[in-house]
Amino acid sequence: MTGEYRLIVDDATAHNSKKSAKIIQTKPSANSHNVKAYYRDITIEKDKVYTIAFWAKLDQKEGTEKEIDITIQTVSIIPQLVYFETTILDSTDWKEYIYTFKSPKDVQGDSWIGFLVGLSDIDFWFDDMRFFEGVPTDEIKENATNVSPLNRIISTWGNIKKLK
Repeated sequence: MTGEYRLIVDDATAHNSKKSAKIIQTKPSANSHNVKAYYRDITIEKDKVYTIAFWAKLDQKEGTEKEIDITIQTVSIIPQLVYFETTILDSTDWKEYIYTFKSPKDVQGDSWIGFLVGLSDIDFWFDDMRFFEGVPTDEIKENATNVSPLNRIISTWGNIKKLK
């Protein structure tokens, strides 16, 4: 039995941008992998640490918990599991979920990160998904604050050198 679902781009609800993905399920599946959102063609190296991070929130009209599986698999004829984690989405407000793992093998572009969501019919939003090498503190983030030059002494390296 496969689930019935829709994935829409929602421009009314988003975490940190103008749009998010909303997964709407009207019928659960017997297996989580029957409904999935995934990103293909990633490359990972054996023994390096990687982080998967994303923001999600549940539709409060639908429920308060949703089980999802996060997986990295090869796409070859015989798929091989690289990473697997079951998590519970448990917030109707935006919440960040972060998972870090050490890769057990080299995978050169023939794999995907999947979010397997088919076990329940609870709708949810998904936004700001990131996959990067390293632990969460290694993530390169945008500079969230700009420094205003108002009421500050403006100088250049050349002027500083002249003072010596």
